[in-house]
Amino acid sequence: MIINKIKDIKANEFTVFASLPDMGRVGGLVSSFLSQQLKAEQVAEITSSDKPWVSHSDGVVKSASDVYKISYNIDHKLLVFTGESQPQDPGELNRLCKMLLDYVQSIGKATRLYGAGGYLREQVTGAPRVCGVVNRQELKQVLAKAGIDTVGNEITSITWFNGLILGLAAERGIDAIGLFGEIAETTVPQPLAAKAIISTFAKLEGVPIDTKPLDRHYESILEDIQKNKDPSKFGPGIG
Repeated sequence: MIINKIKDIKANEFTVFASLPDMGRVGGLVSSFLSQQLKAEQVAEITSSDKPWVSHSDGVVKSASDVYKISYNIDHKLLVFTGESQPQDPGELNRLCKMLLDYVQSIGKATRLYGAGGYLREQVTGAPRVCGVVNRQELKQVLAKAGIDTVGNEITSITWFNGLILGLAAERGIDAIGLFGEIAETTVPQPLAAKAIISTFAKLEGVPIDTKPLDRHYESILEDIQKNKDPSKFGPGIG
């Protein structure tokens, strides 16, 4: 695993948002949307090449790797970490989290780190709610003032990147909040849960963000599902 610094930056105080795809790809949807919508500039990337396979195309193979992007929005002093997947090896996952936090602390003082993910519930009615966790008891007041409930006690562990990064941040004295949007389906992307999380983050940090594209993403998913339910009655043909 290596980090490539594309542009040197320094910041006295800044906020970090770091999440990767999980159930319903919620964490990945949130971080990638934030980076794109706020037009954050890519400043670094981390490449992981621990795959026990190679990719193949037209008889040619090449090493497989995952690339995680780190982008920065100077206006809102926001650093965003995103990617298309998560490491499947626990050791590699730990290295990724620690490498990211090393980088964060090398550029300045992170005042708060946010994470995000899906919160699987048996029944979700209406717009998805957002529940939170914190890595320091005093931060529960931040959630309470914003009207955000904490994650229920039926959850005893938060696995992989979107949980681990919060705990490792605490070990380094970085305050962290995890925002988790309700979902009832894990195999289909959940843009409405991502929208709820982004709206909550925008409220907490005072960052104006247009979430309408996520509504359109949701509508396109519904259309695809409907097409798969009602396949064309006609087979291949001409004319």
